[in-house]
Order: sequence, then C-alpha cells, then structure tokens
Amino acid sequence: MIKLLITDLDDTLYSWIDFFIPAFYGMLDELSSILNKPQNVLVEEYKQIHQEKGSVEYPFATLLLPSVKDAYPNRTKDELLDILNPAFHKFNSIRKHRLKLYPNVKETLEKLSSMEIRIVGYTDSAEENGFYRLKKLEISDYFKRVYVSDSQFERPTSLPSSTKTQIVHGRKPNPELINTICKHENVAINETIYLGDSMTKDIYMAKMAGVTSVLCKYPRDTKIQEDLYSKLVAISHWTKSDFQKEITIKEVCRKENIQPDYIIQSFEELLAIIQSLNNTSPLA
Repeated sequence: MIKLLITDLDDTLYSWIDFFIPAFYGMLDELSSILNKPQNVLVEEYKQIHQEKGSVEYPFATLLLPSVKDAYPNRTKDELLDILNPAFHKFNSIRKHRLKLYPNVKETLEKLSSMEIRIVGYTDSAEENGFYRLKKLEISDYFKRVYVSDSQFERPTSLPSSTKTQIVHGRKPNPELINTICKHENVAINETIYLGDSMTKDIYMAKMAGVTSVLCKYPRDTKIQEDLYSKLVAISHWTKSDFQKEITIKEVCRKENIQPDYIIQSFEELLAIIQSLNNTSPLA
C-alpha cells in the first residue's frame, strides 16, 4: 500500500534547464553590455563563484563577480542592484515566461492528495530556489513537506523560511536520506514511491534505499537539450569529482543492471501506477 510519494522537483515537475539557462544567458548578455566585458570572461567568473558557493543558483552571485567589483569598487549593495537591474530584470522576465509545469502535474497532484497520498519533495536545491518555484507554480499546497539542501545564502528577516521546508545535509544520491525522510514522515519503506528524472541521482538512490522507483523520461528535443546542458556545464558548480562520481554510478548501474521499477513519459501516468499498486479503481 503506497502512502507516501517522494518526488524530485527540477526536471520532474517542470523543466528547470529549459527556463534557467535561457534566463541566465539572457542576464549574461545584458550584463556584458553594462560592464563592457566579453561573455566568456563573465562565464568563467560565474563558474568560480558557483563552485565556491556550491550552487549555480546562489542568489546575487552577480554582485560577487570580480568584473563587477572592479567596475564599481565603492558602490553599496543597493546601488549595485540599481545599476545592474536591467540584467536582473532580463533574468526574471525570461524565467516568468518559461517556468511552467509539465502537462497535468497540478491535476495529478490534486488527485493523489484526494487519495490521501502524502506528497513530499526532495531536492538538491536550497529553499530560496526549490520551494520558491513550487509557490510560483501554485502547487506548494499539495506538499506536506519539502526537503531542501543546505545553502550558504543568509536569508533576510523579511524572507522567513517556510514551515513546510526541512533542511537535509548531503546531496543526492544518498539512500540514507530516503530512510530519514520515511522515518520523519512515519511511513515504511515499502509504503513509499520515489519519482525523479535522473538515473544516477534519483533512481540509483531509490533502489539502494529499497523504495519503489519511477523514472521520468519525458519526450525532449535531444539537440536542444544538449545545447542547454553544455551551457550549464560552462557555469556549473560541479567539480571534476562530481563528474567522476556520476560516471562511476553509471558503471555500477550497468554492471548490476539497476533499473527503475517504472518509467513514465507523462506525469499523469504516475497516478495509474499508484492506483495499481494500491489496487484501487481509477478516479474519474
């Protein structure tokens, strides 16, 4: 009997890479004009900051760029925000246009909630990014809790943490965190289903933890995705050891024939899987 759904957020409920990379590079183009600096120079500076902060989404990383500090050495934070506002505006406008749920995500979450399935999120993103997106997409109410990663960002008092978020230490894949989440939610491993888009981060972790695993394999334009991914790598916080770890896990999955229990190509297929496991009739 499935009682708990643990779901990844980015690229599982919505396409993170499809909004973030266009928004980031739109901001980069604007920033390059403001500073009169080549984009490739700024890309390298961003990458260094992202690696120092452990996130490609560290808030106001732009203010820490050497090029920004050199151009405006005596400006206050508020003055810098005002000067660089066109770049931030470009990011926000592109994000607003491109951040969208995958088809039928909201409807499926609503139906699962009506079946009294507890829904929690588990993401490598920090609260100021991952949970923020759930609120913007108007689906945060369906989540009992969202487990988020540590952040070096000091939240201002005007932006308090949500009572729904819980910080967990350590990034995916960490099977022990799945066990921790199940214990915290007072649900057994065999009553839990895990949903994610990454074989090496999500499915490998779920299989090692012993929960039923579902891999999201949505139809995508391969060429567009490869281009977006290469742009992500150029600014990413990922280190050589991160890439090596992923290669190692891929090899383990291949050698041990680790596979997801289910594969879905559209989010609403999750509903039929849970109904089947629970031997319940489909909802109208």
